[in-house]
Amino acid sequence: MRSRSRVGFVVALGVLGVLCLAAAAILKWVVTPNEAKLPSDQNTTRQYEGNAKILLNPQALSTGDLTKAVLVNTPVKANRNAKVLAVQDNAAEMQDTRTLATASGEPIGETQATYAVDRKTLEATPDHPSSWQVTAAQGLTVSWPIGAEKKDYTGWVQETQATTPLKYLRQETKQDLTTYVYQSSSQPAPITDPQVLKTLPQALPAGTLAALSSELPLPPDVKSQLSAQLPQLTQSVPLSYTYQVNSTYWVEPTTGIVIDIQREEIRKAGLSVGGKTLASVLPVYDVTTAYTSTTASDAAAEAKDDKNKINLFGTTLPLILLIVGILALLAALLLFLLSRRSPAGTQPSPPAGGMSADAAG
Repeated sequence: MRSRSRVGFVVALGVLGVLCLAAAAILKWVVTPNEAKLPSDQNTTRQYEGNAKILLNPQALSTGDLTKAVLVNTPVKANRNAKVLAVQDNAAEMQDTRTLATASGEPIGETQATYAVDRKTLEATPDHPSSWQVTAAQGLTVSWPIGAEKKDYTGWVQETQATTPLKYLRQETKQDLTTYVYQSSSQPAPITDPQVLKTLPQALPAGTLAALSSELPLPPDVKSQLSAQLPQLTQSVPLSYTYQVNSTYWVEPTTGIVIDIQREEIRKAGLSVGGKTLASVLPVYDVTTAYTSTTASDAAAEAKDDKNKINLFGTTLPLILLIVGILALLAALLLFLLSRRSPAGTQPSPPAGGMSADAAG
């Protein structure tokens, strides 16, 4: 009876060890990778603050209030909301909404774009339902993927409908977290986003343009050229616009959460006067923003929490299961070997109720 019980205990330990090893492998290489993707209920808002070196106020310009049409060295605040609208398999329909206002709350502008992104890589994907009305983007659109790497990525610039390199620079501690620092620096390119163009005047009367040019920081030769030629014009002057952006991102790599951003966006207007085209000579938007201190703290807290969860299910629990599984198998092996060995010096037990041969003699 004791031998059967020992055998049963050995089998139980062996089964426990195998199950623990299998659970560790499944948790490490199946469950965690499958869950490391954009949540279907993702809805994140970040607040920014900064300064506008130059800012053309579309609202004031549309009402003819030229005294408020150009804002110089004005504090600004901004919001960005990234929200998942729908998911299907590994694709997510992602809405990206951005707003800009003066520090007093006067709205300056708002844009909204919708992308189809891969829920694992966070890159734009063409593999999505045809009913989704999304921008045909490329590269990263709203954030970094879970498990960001020390490598360059490709980012999407909505204003110009083009891509820009996101270069990996270094590893740096931010908000008590190890972060990867990336930087993008796009060259001036024509603005093609209809939403942005809708907020900018496509043409201005020569008199209005002359008044604005006197307020803008223009090179002396350009200012003198405009002063001489604009008063002679009787028709509105067509305008075209370019955009460039310089951004630095601090990304917690395990979660892909951006801990902080520093961004400078520049828009310039070009015009044609006197038969000459002056490309990108009028700065109409030069705004620098970064996360508010509260937003940076909240992003860091979110990253720490998500990182702990990922490490728990991707590293800690699989390691515990691995150790328990190995110990259980070793214990089963040891008991099995001991059960096959007879204790030294033991003699067979006499039959119950009988006598030994010596006693009989």
